Amino acid sequence: MTDCSAPGAHCAGGVGFSGGVTSGVYTSGGGNRRYVKPKQYEPIDPFALTGRLAFHLKGNQVEQPHEGLAQWFSSRFGILSKQVEKYSLEEFLEKFSQFLKETLLENILAIEIDYYSVYKDRKDKSLNDLDNAIAAARDYVSHHKDANKILISALGKTKLEPRKDLHLTVESQYYRKHGSGKPGMELHLTGIPSILLPRKKETNYEYKTREIELSKNLNKPRKRKDFMKGSERTLEIVMKDYANHVKKFFDVDSVESLWKRENHPGMGLVKQNR
Repeated sequence: MTDCSAPGAHCAGGVGFSGGVTSGVYTSGGGNRRYVKPKQYEPIDPFALTGRLAFHLKGNQVEQPHEGLAQWFSSRFGILSKQVEKYSLEEFLEKFSQFLKETLLENILAIEIDYYSVYKDRKDKSLNDLDNAIAAARDYVSHHKDANKILISALGKTKLEPRKDLHLTVESQYYRKHGSGKPGMELHLTGIPSILLPRKKETNYEYKTREIELSKNLNKPRKRKDFMKGSERTLEIVMKDYANHVKKFFDVDSVESLWKRENHPGMGLVKQNR
């Protein structure tokens, strides 16, 4: 296996005062002093970046109806055909747990199998959160051989300079059997700039004051644009890194990648690699 392509893309891993930072000044002219009205700065509205990685896996098989009208539609148009991935749910859990460990996505929020909750995040969780979550999923699968879909949600964080750092929520889903031609595995990412979120042990007053100061430093449109671009580049790095890690554990035929900024859906970058 190769080394991580972007070690900064993962890191182990989190409102009261209302007012503004103001700065008034006095000017003099002709012996008169005039007070210049201070400029008010409001906190930057938090924004989220969302991304999707869709993996078409190798080694799958297509199931078709064998008789009747259904067989005719399937053979002519591909309708009613089902694609079966080569990885069993047990194999997927084994490989994907390694992906989660390598990318430090060990804070598991939930695992659902066929829409049934088999694991939920707990306040009193132990340090081996990932191990407990995967063990619960394996136990369920062992008693439900016909299970088809697994959904895993986890938290993560990058480790970059403050204005490019992201808090991440990563949701993965795997279908053993699904519509023909559709991806068997997907990752859905949501990234929020860490600098826009409260810090541990930070009071509401401290958080609000810090956010207003950030807004003051980014008071020009170009500065805010650069700040957003930095977050977008971080998400691109994370998505490329996650795709490389997935390829280390799964036989991937092709990957589709798409991301956008939620408050400006038309400004996102769309990439497709087939």
